[in-house]
Amino acid sequence: MTLDCYLKKHGLTHTAFATRIGSTVQSVHRYVHGQRYPRPEIMRRIVEATDGAVTANDFLNAVPISPNRDSA
Repeated sequence: MTLDCYLKKHGLTHTAFATRIGSTVQSVHRYVHGQRYPRPEIMRRIVEATDGAVTANDFLNAVPISPNRDSA
């Protein structure tokens, strides 16, 4: 389940979830919109806060790969 779906399903705002995981609202916004991948510690907190409904695998397709990144 994506973080966005989880938040909507449970009626949580980015602010409430950021408080729950000890992060910033801006970071949660970036996670939801695929602009950033959570650090391992934050990822652990997300998994715990969602009782395992959102896992690291749910972020794999959410974070776009920059087209300017070197392939070598």
